[in-house]
Amino acid sequence: MASNDNDRDALESIDLASLQAVTGGRISRSSAPDPAVLQGIKQLAEIISAVGQNLAQTKAAGSQQMMQMMQQMMQARGGR
Repeated sequence: MASNDNDRDALESIDLASLQAVTGGRISRSSAPDPAVLQGIKQLAEIISAVGQNLAQTKAAGSQQMMQMMQQMMQARGGR
């Protein structure tokens, strides 16, 4: 295919001053968030909360075990 000057003219951009008068055909974005995104955020928050609770329980159980071990060691030393 041979290119000519008419092809270049067809692809020229429109200057902004001309576009300011255009009122129709614009894409408007919804200001409301996508329900799927909201659901995903809710699920993520629930997962993070569950992980935090599990971590707190694990930490508390570990602390309790440490205290029991220290008490046993102190009792063993006192028994000598």
